[in-house]
Amino acid sequence: MKYCEVCGTLNLKDNNYCTHCGCRIAEENICPFCGKKNSDSSKFCINCNRQITPIAIDSLDDLFSDYNFSLLINSNFSLYDYVDILNRIFKKLDYIKITGKTAKEKILQVANVFTSVIPVSSGVAKGEYAIQYIFYDDRLDECFQISTIIHELAHFLLFDLAVNILSELFGVKASPALKSFVEYVFVDSQIQIMNEFYAHTVENRYIPIEFQRFNSYYKCVSDLGFSEEDCQVFIQLGSSYAQDIIHYLDKYIDENLRESIKLQFKIDMVEPKGNLTGVFDKELLDHDEKNKLFIGLMAFYFENLYNNKEAREELEHIKYKFED
Repeated sequence: MKYCEVCGTLNLKDNNYCTHCGCRIAEENICPFCGKKNSDSSKFCINCNRQITPIAIDSLDDLFSDYNFSLLINSNFSLYDYVDILNRIFKKLDYIKITGKTAKEKILQVANVFTSVIPVSSGVAKGEYAIQYIFYDDRLDECFQISTIIHELAHFLLFDLAVNILSELFGVKASPALKSFVEYVFVDSQIQIMNEFYAHTVENRYIPIEFQRFNSYYKCVSDLGFSEEDCQVFIQLGSSYAQDIIHYLDKYIDENLRESIKLQFKIDMVEPKGNLTGVFDKELLDHDEKNKLFIGLMAFYFENLYNNKEAREELEHIKYKFED
């Protein structure tokens, strides 16, 4: 969103003329590399001569700039921006028709719209999301293949959401450099607590209650030696993002498909092994609180990586995987 300098009316960011007074809205065509302000029509920066628009940040040196850090810590990320990103992420599902005959086939169709879903028989414990691929063990009972795919899809969707939020804040396209930063943040043990709680919350929406569990969340908590009190902010943040993702997924994993998933659990005749031993009905964060906290975490890791040569080298390896 941007304000008209003549009458002060708030306009959509793509508007060139004010919807109230009709005056042309001055655009701040700022170079993402050096921070120099250019004219509206400039495609190359008048200061450093790099391409301004459309632009993707291709190198980590360009990503970790003072200008981008200032955009993070001074971000004005609105609810409109957030909802617009979610709408764009899930819009692609509107162009497919779910035609699978079984619950697993239908869930695979949904997941494959977002990223590649690959069956494996070794190397992963039930399932894994890594470098924009979902892996699941196809030797599992079919009901657990379904729940695993949903769980790992949830991980991908949060990753994709984070990349899109940063792209919006930096005014750039998604790129391997940007994705490598998000991947680095998401493998941090404390962020994993939030991420695993979030993914289990999404998964549990679609499976019978007696099979609902938080195994990977509990493992992260145990590995760090955290108490339940230590995890409250992670639970709140994970729950809040989970409810947003569930809101969109419910349109496609509807009541009929949920009933088919429940039936698959009965067909497979597996023994319930739920472990809902904690109290997870925590108050959700509102959109401003949630995104402010999330962007603040991103800024924290961004600052830590700014002059960390060893970590930057690790990022280069991650970036290479996204480029491959």
